[in-house]
Amino acid sequence: MTGSNPFSIEPSQKFKNSFKALAKKRGKGFLDLIAEILEDLAKNQYPKDSRQEPLPKKARLPEGWTFHKLAVRFASGASGQIRLMYVVDPVACKIRLVWIYSHEEFEKRPPDKDITSALEDFL
Repeated sequence: MTGSNPFSIEPSQKFKNSFKALAKKRGKGFLDLIAEILEDLAKNQYPKDSRQEPLPKKARLPEGWTFHKLAVRFASGASGQIRLMYVVDPVACKIRLVWIYSHEEFEKRPPDKDITSALEDFL
């Protein structure tokens, strides 16, 4: 589906909350960067800095959906390494934003139970 009509983007409540916290710390430059990334993501759901992530053991997605993590560099250091977790629904042409966090908050990724809870909020 990459390169066809743009996908719609829907944020989860967890994404909204985590984005608000990061934006408060990082300011307008961060907001502009994320807006640009989301615009690009709507056109290309699998950019080179993203990778498909394994689901937590207790999490389930509808058939055909995939779970991804996109690495974004905002500034130097751990706090400048941002990760955006999202799922792709290729049939409905939707991207659902799960979570955004800094490498400073979680070195690898948030705990599986928290990811599962965030996924369940919008499935």
